[in-house]
Amino acid sequence: MKNNWKKVSTAFLVLAASASLTAASPVSNMNPGEKEIKTNTPAIMVQGEKVFVNHLNLEGEKVTLKVYDAENRLLYIKKFDQTPVVEMAFNFESAYEGTYSVVLSDGDVIYTATVAVL
Repeated sequence: MKNNWKKVSTAFLVLAASASLTAASPVSNMNPGEKEIKTNTPAIMVQGEKVFVNHLNLEGEKVTLKVYDAENRLLYIKKFDQTPVVEMAFNFESAYEGTYSVVLSDGDVIYTATVAVL
């Protein structure tokens, strides 16, 4: 029984380690020029019906921040040129019911977050 427990726990650790490595690795089948999409990152955090954007841009890339509604209509856009820190907060508490997406584009990486207003 003790030997079986060691095998099961070892298999579980190997499975957990491989899952975390797979989740952290970049997408390998991306085409050149295709942007990597990241969700649920520290760059964009959702807390209830509020969205906080906090992105460090030390390279001075052109950063674009957009907000879309559920029908993919552009509600807000702001472009940052050579801004080292991009900070914004959106409060959707008084917005119409629906789903809203916040998209931060920085070079080859796109950060997204979705908030549902009930």
